[in-house]
Amino acid sequence: MSNNAKNSNPPVSVLGLPLSRVTLDGAVEQIDQMLQDGGVHQVATANLDFWLNSTSDEHLHRILAGCDMVVADGMPLVWASRMLGEPLPERVTGVDLIPRLMQLSARKGYKVFLLGGAEGIGERAKELFERWYPGVQICGVYAPPAAELNQMDHGEIVARVAAAKPDMLLVSFGNPKQEKWIWMHKKRLGVPVSIGIGGSLDMLLGDLNRAPRWMQRIGMEWLMRLAQEPRRLGPRYLRDFIGLTSRLPIALAASMMQGQKITKPSVLLMESPEALHLHIDGDLDASLSEVIASTSERAVAEGRMLYLQMEKVQRITAAGAGLMLDCRRKLFNAGLVVCTTGLSLRLKLLMYHWCLSPLFNEYSPYRNYVKAGGAKPVLSVTNKA
Repeated sequence: MSNNAKNSNPPVSVLGLPLSRVTLDGAVEQIDQMLQDGGVHQVATANLDFWLNSTSDEHLHRILAGCDMVVADGMPLVWASRMLGEPLPERVTGVDLIPRLMQLSARKGYKVFLLGGAEGIGERAKELFERWYPGVQICGVYAPPAAELNQMDHGEIVARVAAAKPDMLLVSFGNPKQEKWIWMHKKRLGVPVSIGIGGSLDMLLGDLNRAPRWMQRIGMEWLMRLAQEPRRLGPRYLRDFIGLTSRLPIALAASMMQGQKITKPSVLLMESPEALHLHIDGDLDASLSEVIASTSERAVAEGRMLYLQMEKVQRITAAGAGLMLDCRRKLFNAGLVVCTTGLSLRLKLLMYHWCLSPLFNEYSPYRNYVKAGGAKPVLSVTNKA
């Protein structure tokens, strides 16, 4: 899956995060495909704390929105997706994903670099993985001295990783530092897949005990974590709980204010020298996946901006918002821009409470530009799904 490849399974927007609709098996398959396709990809394992951090850190929010895959490493995000009517298939944690990636490395020879964590963690993990997964290719381990992002020796870290030439880079700096570090250096490094894994290695090494499967299934694993690290996790979990309970009900109310009437969408594509203009009439939902994907791919191929004309949009579903985020990711990674136009007050409120407003510029003078003859229609599609 190249950065601009068509995504046959676009993400769901959950409180502004583009969460991939994947199982653990599906996540491993997509990462394997990224490795085969080449290019540079960033993967995030997002939990509730990621989301809350992104609401007050626009740079982090834009980074997460630009990731090639974001999996839900937290049951509250899975529960929220169900409440929004677009349920994710399951929780995909970094602790579960890493062993599967080690198996993939052993099976296909992909080289893995372990970056970050406390001193000695990487070496112990390397020894453990080599014992558990014969043939695994751990090509490097490095734990730089603890420091703030702007005080790290970036040149030294980049040089070590680049010299090892890994296929997968697993970064244990914690959020948001690991996501920002990957974003800063991924193009320079050229590593096919970089993943922020937080403290997953500590759990795999047994430094922290993982909750039993039954607690994981019902979403109570956080209680076990809290019992082991009350001073560190107590304030964080309280902050996350307050953040979710104060924002999610409003987001759900904004969704319900759209009404329950379903309107089949239709689209009209117009073009001007600098941009493509996609008019959407009716509901912006999953049925527009192919149209929005092909339009965004064309915009990238031709180096044009994309305007989503939404004056006649009746409802936006969580899947439809996911299409918007996927479209934005493709253009953003190509150095291009997606703008929304014609949003009603109701939809502006929805975008705000769904934490989408910071990611999309709204362009007001659009109507006058088109009326003046700046764009011409090239395609009309009525969705029959």
